[in-house]
Amino acid sequence: MDIVEEILKFSIGGLTIAGIVVYLGKLILTKSSDILIENHKSQLEISKAEHQIRFSSLHTERGEIIKLLYQDLYELEQKLVIMTSLFQGSEWAKDKTRHDDAIKKYHETFNRLEKNRIYFSDKLCGQISNALDYYKSIIEQMIHAKNKSKYENDGTGFRFPEGQGSLELWMDAEKKAEIELRDLRLNLAVKFRELIGV
Repeated sequence: MDIVEEILKFSIGGLTIAGIVVYLGKLILTKSSDILIENHKSQLEISKAEHQIRFSSLHTERGEIIKLLYQDLYELEQKLVIMTSLFQGSEWAKDKTRHDDAIKKYHETFNRLEKNRIYFSDKLCGQISNALDYYKSIIEQMIHAKNKSKYENDGTGFRFPEGQGSLELWMDAEKKAEIELRDLRLNLAVKFRELIGV
């Protein structure tokens, strides 16, 4: 019986030690898992904060570009309104200042869009490009009207084959500049507001 008692004592002692080892192992694993989880949570919070800072910075930069592009469109529109105004006097066909200003502003606006296309979707870039093409067509129409006027008034009697004279082209350009350009700009303003969350 002594052997059986010794085996039982040894077994109970071994089981107790094994139980303690298992308990301590679980405790160590639980604590180390908690530490790892907390460390991972901390890393996620840091990554989230960095992402928010980068996104906030990008959003601010994008907002500034939208602001400048919208201002360019407004200024270009105003230059075209001035360029196409019927209240220019008799020297309108010879004065290049107005269309030079409009052409310069057109190129500034076009270049700003090209430099910053990455901030806008392809669809919006297409809409802005189409608007700029329309602005450009009014500039070209006014230059065409001025050229027609020179021929109409030079005494040679030369007439262009198409029916519109310089005055009709001019009046059409003025109407487009006063009404249609504003509508184009305001439609783009809606898209810009959506981008900046206003």
